[in-house]
Amino acid sequence: MKFQVNSSIQITHISPEHAQGLFKLTDKNREHLKQWLGWIDLVKTYEDTETFIETAIHQHNHNQASTFVILYNQELVGVAGFNQFDHVNRWGTIGYWLCQSYMGKGIITKVVNQLLDYGFNEQQLHKIEIRCATQNHKSKAVIERLGLTFEATLRECEWLYDKFVDHAVYSILHSEFKNNPSVAANSQN
Repeated sequence: MKFQVNSSIQITHISPEHAQGLFKLTDKNREHLKQWLGWIDLVKTYEDTETFIETAIHQHNHNQASTFVILYNQELVGVAGFNQFDHVNRWGTIGYWLCQSYMGKGIITKVVNQLLDYGFNEQQLHKIEIRCATQNHKSKAVIERLGLTFEATLRECEWLYDKFVDHAVYSILHSEFKNNPSVAANSQN
């Protein structure tokens, strides 16, 4: 499945053909990503990336999660998707990362907006959550720009290499997404 987000940005379901490019991108951005992602040290080899992709495909095939690669002008620049679906309660959680050299271009804002649309309209979700470390101001800015509501702070809920970090939990309901002018504005371009 592919989505053309705008003329420059596309997201497509992750597949084995992305393994080499994704490993190189992860390895090149290791220090940048390590600030906020606790799994970086688990991806040491190309084979680790292959295993991640196999797991992501299995989760997608069983409608448990949905992982996409982000392409900017056909170049692989990051990953985004639903880390989890709970179809009984009709909610999901979105996660994302972008290589450092493409930050600040509005890519993630547009990609997350597309994922919100996918979650509400194709997965029939009622609520979507995004969590990030409370000190991850760039990620929080994306979430707030899209009009999600701050719900709570989860204290020391993630071990990040040498310390626990708090998470800010944001959410948006389907009814809010349909009527949100922030979302409409961010879907343009």
